[in-house]
Amino acid sequence: MKLLITKIWSWADIWILKWCAFLFGMIAGAYLSNVVKRYVWIFLLVAVALAIRSGIKYFGGPSNGEGYH
Repeated sequence: MKLLITKIWSWADIWILKWCAFLFGMIAGAYLSNVVKRYVWIFLLVAVALAIRSGIKYFGGPSNGEGYH
């Protein structure tokens, strides 16, 4: 059994996945609001670091699909 399988998703499947993640995040945020408020700078730094990494992989990598996997 392969754990990671490459699939092509339709726009509707991606839309559903995004809403699922958004709603799950809202519920988790409601329960963990005090923790997030206490450590807001740590969460912000992690979010910025992940955004920078994603941007570098998207904009800085080879355009033919080679290199980053």
